[in-house]
Amino acid sequence: MSSRLAEAGQYATLTAALAGLQFAWAVETGFGSPYLLSLGLRKSLVSLVWLAGPLSGLITQPLVGALSDRCASRFGRRRPYIVGSTVCTIACLAVIGWTREIAGGRESLTQWLAIAAFYLLDFAINALQGSLRALIVDALPAARQTAGTAWASRMLGIGSVCGYLMGFLDLGRLLPFLGSTQMQVLTTVASAMLGATVAVTCWFTAETPLARSSAGTGGHLQVFSSPLSLLHSLPRVIKGIFRVQLLAWMGWFPFLFYSTTYVANLFAASRSDGGSSGGSGVMEEGARVGSLAMFVHAVVSLVSSLALPAITYSAAAGRPQLRMRSAVDGSSVYSALRRMLHNILARASVSLQTMWAISLALFSVAMLLTTVVSTVDGASALLAACGVSWAVAVWIPFSMLGEAIRGAGAMRTQQQQQQRQQQHLHGIGDDAEYSRVPTDEIPLGTMGDGYAHGPEHDPHARDGHGELSAGTILGVHNVFCVIPQFFMAVVSSLVFASFEHAQDASAGGAAGHQAQQIALVMALGGLSSAAGAYFAWQL
Repeated sequence: MSSRLAEAGQYATLTAALAGLQFAWAVETGFGSPYLLSLGLRKSLVSLVWLAGPLSGLITQPLVGALSDRCASRFGRRRPYIVGSTVCTIACLAVIGWTREIAGGRESLTQWLAIAAFYLLDFAINALQGSLRALIVDALPAARQTAGTAWASRMLGIGSVCGYLMGFLDLGRLLPFLGSTQMQVLTTVASAMLGATVAVTCWFTAETPLARSSAGTGGHLQVFSSPLSLLHSLPRVIKGIFRVQLLAWMGWFPFLFYSTTYVANLFAASRSDGGSSGGSGVMEEGARVGSLAMFVHAVVSLVSSLALPAITYSAAAGRPQLRMRSAVDGSSVYSALRRMLHNILARASVSLQTMWAISLALFSVAMLLTTVVSTVDGASALLAACGVSWAVAVWIPFSMLGEAIRGAGAMRTQQQQQQRQQQHLHGIGDDAEYSRVPTDEIPLGTMGDGYAHGPEHDPHARDGHGELSAGTILGVHNVFCVIPQFFMAVVSSLVFASFEHAQDASAGGAAGHQAQQIALVMALGGLSSAAGAYFAWQL
């Protein structure tokens, strides 16, 4: 029992920073648009501000991943980037909360300062996310990647629930000492939560510093200079994960950006009885209804992240056995119930790939059903169901990547040891062997697991001296999640533009027309997700 508690404590402290990160991201995405509009920005400018997300994901994570892979700081490879991006995130949140005060009330300066702060915030959040994800891969062996990323999914769920819940409260009245406006209190609480959780992760998670001679002097931008050659040399399973993500995120983009608006428009249409959209008051009430639907979605996602790992197994950990020895040895009622529960879960368990495929299929069906659902309750139920798929989306792809990265490193280390043994058997002396593999390139252990990375002996993507680079590969993975966002942004614009004339011809049902348009975009994403489900099944 004590060992299980210790292991749970390691997972919790390793992933705690993701809860603070998700809270800050929820504040930005959930309350950023109303805040920017309150500063006097036009809707067209606000939409340009949100391009910062995919742009930062396209640039920041690959760059930070490649650089951190080669960081030779005595504090570790990831920790300097984690701390630096956290400081930048907190600074941006402070500027966003007190933009008017900093600008001295000048409207134009206030607007541009807010835009700059949101752009920098997106870049800082992406840098922090990439570093934290790479830290999980570094810290855990392949057999524990699934459990570690499952804990990461739970922390993300906690951050989302807390973020949406805080948005419902009248924080200016409850916490007046933290700010005079809702946004000021939100950014202050987000900064405090992010700082505290990052401190926990950095304090309790050990990193083995990379030897300076192993850090390399070139190749920091290899992911940009030769992306095609990098992708070609990656293991087949990693390329398969990238392909699934490319298809899946064509569905996730419209869901994340338009779900609240979809519910709000259905609410406005139901209140207008086929007349006008009901005015700004009805739309504001609809926005709160949409936020409530997303809160339920976040709760379902959190519950799913707690439940699904119990019926899912990974290739590295192996399929769970039908009988648990510790339970078999006991004769009490508790032992019998424990044995029965374990057997049920073992029989019902599925692989990571199967669970991913099922979740994408569920998400695809939900997105296609948006075209036939016309009530707020029905739409809210669809969004809630997607919470299951979202819990899997932030868990299984990272788990499979972590297993592939760490598993390849372990296999390579084992092969090198076998080669050394064979060379010794054939009379090759120690001096000759170590002259070929310098001592500063001998695999480095991570957190005492005995798990290591070896020197360059095969063509897979590595840092300067042979490591299968977690930061670089996770950065490239993020590119495959970002590219669909640009594509779907263009598709969404074309769909909305094609319906503009029809909407003008029937201005009285504007809210209903907008809900239909969003549903069509979501359905297109659902078709892409269905293809992703097929390829996930093939993995």
